Amino acid sequence: MWQQLVIALLVVSAAGYVVWTFLPMMRRQRLLDALAAHGMLVRVAARHRARLATPGCGNCAAAGEHGQGKQR
Repeated sequence: MWQQLVIALLVVSAAGYVVWTFLPMMRRQRLLDALAAHGMLVRVAARHRARLATPGCGNCAAAGEHGQGKQR
């Protein structure tokens, strides 16, 4: 019984991760905003919105919070 529950939880988690990674950035933000409106994941939604506001793709080091595109 417990083994089936753990496996089901792992499969659902993996499927959720795959769906999340294939969502476009704006659709992710809409989903996070909907959850934040209900009081869940408010900080995550704010961080994601800040990442969208930075210039660049958001996935490179130049668009990160610490780098901001400056050379060291």
